[in-house]
Amino acid sequence: MDAWKKIPDFADLIASESLNQYGRLPKTGKPQTQGTRTEWTILATIVQVYTHNDTVDVKTVSLGTGLKCLAFNKLIYKTGVLVHDNHAEVMARRGFIQYILSQATKESGPFFLNNRGRLGIKPHYSFHMYISQSPCGDASMTSLAEAQTAESYASYHAGTKRKTLTTSDENDTVILQNMYRSKRQKAAGARAFQRGRTGYNQLGILRTKPGRLDSEPSLCMSCSDKLARWNVLGIQSALLMNLLEEPIYLQSVTVGDMYHQASLERALWGRLVSLKDIPAPYKLHRPAVFHTTQTFKASKQYLEQQQQQQRECLKEIAACPSAISWVLGWAKPEIIVHGRRSGASKSKEPTAKMRPTISKAVIFETFLRAYGEICRESRSSLTGPAVSLTYKKWKELPSTYWQAKECLLEQCFSDWLQTPCELEGFSSSFANST
Repeated sequence: MDAWKKIPDFADLIASESLNQYGRLPKTGKPQTQGTRTEWTILATIVQVYTHNDTVDVKTVSLGTGLKCLAFNKLIYKTGVLVHDNHAEVMARRGFIQYILSQATKESGPFFLNNRGRLGIKPHYSFHMYISQSPCGDASMTSLAEAQTAESYASYHAGTKRKTLTTSDENDTVILQNMYRSKRQKAAGARAFQRGRTGYNQLGILRTKPGRLDSEPSLCMSCSDKLARWNVLGIQSALLMNLLEEPIYLQSVTVGDMYHQASLERALWGRLVSLKDIPAPYKLHRPAVFHTTQTFKASKQYLEQQQQQQRECLKEIAACPSAISWVLGWAKPEIIVHGRRSGASKSKEPTAKMRPTISKAVIFETFLRAYGEICRESRSSLTGPAVSLTYKKWKELPSTYWQAKECLLEQCFSDWLQTPCELEGFSSSFANST
């Protein structure tokens, strides 16, 4: 699995493959320029690398763009039909879950069924992530601090660009109710996390999205925090540990803009070095961290540099409101706005045809189908409960996963904000039809 380390200019190769795949996608959902306004976004991919003898095959298997997440007061459906976190890294990871499920029973894919009826990764395959900009949260604090001016600091804390928010007491109540240590009935104490762009001098702590103080708060942890969690629990999710023999770890993370080596290593695994007693096969994984100078031309930094170099009339550089999800094998990408597929009604629950393919509801249905196929192929050697269990109950079945997760939250991330239980108690329409 380590043969990829011998590939020359590996980081630039991963970045080029990711950027080329983004370039092959249609314009729909990508940042637009209209009049005096130009949009930017972040790109993230998961890249599959196969190396054997003289053969090297590098391909993007999941791609995501996006900068937005849903405020906790927008989590109005309990059926798993919305994508709560539309940040690029999360979009790419959720797409990767669908990729695993699509490849589960294919002989030509990167996975195989072992004699226990579980999926393993074939030799010579590894998975890597590219991100066009350092992940939000702890990994980017140093870079943001260096770039901040007195004017931007004052504007940020004034919070004059958006509507007035609900009171801080109401926000704190919701946040505290969904904090891990509150649910474990631990002593309250001082919170060890911040909104994404406050307290730049506080390093190694949990942070929530979105970063702006004048935006509605959410229950979404920063991408730095989620990547750190994936480096303990794997990127495959609790649900898929019902199928897999071992967790899947990213072997490397390649970053473009706002790269700061020490910050990335601290954020992604360094702050977790005190973890102990993690049950096998889980561990604290330390992916290689690389920098690339390959340019993503829809990034905020690139657009700002272009304006300065060309001395153009300054345009408003604004965050792109839409997100893109694409998985290898899809005929076309899906565009997601406010957690829904583009075109879905804003006032009604998305219909079955309008649910994002990376939403929990659709992933759950895809999982149940794959589970059934694997059971048939392995002649029921992979045994388990009836498919009628809820999404939450299926997630709770891999006991070792939950032991590892408890180690992580108890020892290092006790202020982690968890998804409310009532949002994951849904059943699958596929299960109801079987």
